[in-house]
Amino acid sequence: MSSSSYVIRYFGVPGLAEASRLMLLASNSSWTEETPEWPQEKPNQPFGRLPVLVEKRADGGPDFVLCESGTIERYLARTFGFFPSDPKKAALQEQLHDQMADVTTAYSQIRNNASDSAKEKFNELLVKLKEILPKALENNGSSISPQSNGLTYIDMCVYSFFKHMIIFTLKFTPEYIDNILDAVTPEVTKLISIVIAEPSLQSRVADDKKVFTFLA
Repeated sequence: MSSSSYVIRYFGVPGLAEASRLMLLASNSSWTEETPEWPQEKPNQPFGRLPVLVEKRADGGPDFVLCESGTIERYLARTFGFFPSDPKKAALQEQLHDQMADVTTAYSQIRNNASDSAKEKFNELLVKLKEILPKALENNGSSISPQSNGLTYIDMCVYSFFKHMIIFTLKFTPEYIDNILDAVTPEVTKLISIVIAEPSLQSRVADDKKVFTFLA
């Protein structure tokens, strides 16, 4: 556990802060969450957007403030040892994260732009993600790999990605839910089952079987 305490600033949804929340819980860190008034608080954020991580030092030193969801996740993963010790496996986890980020970005485009080209790009990226997920998760040190030593960065990122996509798709674009669920491979189901059973995460995931209805 770090001697620092943390604040996550974000909206009251899983979204782009969920993996960071899970890492803070899994590391048994002291942390709280703030939901800024938006857009009133927009000018007060480092890049005018959320999430933002604020690390408060135990010695009273200056706060460390970090923006960009992927950067926050990587910082927390390195701080708390959630990356595999093998740098190649760690890089493979980051690579998979970035592929999921591309899918998330493409999804935001179809929410705001119903053009055929936007839909085609989203489906193309989602199909590619489904294709690479099984071997990627087995070979990059995730919790379903033979050499697993517990929860890793990519476990919490994959879990958060599918939680976010299922919730948002059902709410905003239900016509795409079958596409999302089709990308849930047996390996992803196994990973989600491991994360949802993790004792340290129960304050955040205990009710998530309502989201992951495909779990037995």
